[in-house]
Amino acid sequence: MIRSLVLPLLLAAGAVRAAEPEPPAPPQPIQQIAGEYTLASSSTAPRNGWGYSAGWISVRPLDERHVLILLACSWQREPKAVCSDYLVAQQRAGGVYMQDMNTDAMRFYFDPRTRTLTIVSRGFDAHASVRRDVFTATTGALADPVLQRRLQRAATHAGSKENTRVLGPYRSWSYQNNRIEFQS
Repeated sequence: MIRSLVLPLLLAAGAVRAAEPEPPAPPQPIQQIAGEYTLASSSTAPRNGWGYSAGWISVRPLDERHVLILLACSWQREPKAVCSDYLVAQQRAGGVYMQDMNTDAMRFYFDPRTRTLTIVSRGFDAHASVRRDVFTATTGALADPVLQRRLQRAATHAGSKENTRVLGPYRSWSYQNNRIEFQS
């Protein structure tokens, strides 16, 4: 009698478990980077005015394998000088890689736990300066009108038909040499 009651209960429990939805897959590393970041610190060694006084990074998905990284900044030494850029990163086997074009002197580090993006840039000056810029994730809106304008300029350049004509579409670029290092 007990055996006849236990078997249907076990079968019913198994059926309920089988009907439960699968937990969502963890986000791909490229998806973890997407978001808005504000400058937390900018320092150089040896100390000079090559750092940023203000900065903002917007990381926007382009497709399932690529993100657009827009940078708007103000220089410590020359706040009115143009300071904006755009880069593209690609998710592929073995990690997330920056475009090879114009990123030789840069290294990117991302800490998913704290959502901190760090960029280390080598200078080509006589002192062989190194700049370390730390950006932290933010949910706030970009309020600085100068940075807003520079971010828009970077987005315009990224979507420029002329840039696409000259450089080709971002899907055809090389992404081999500059991996974004994920910190743990």
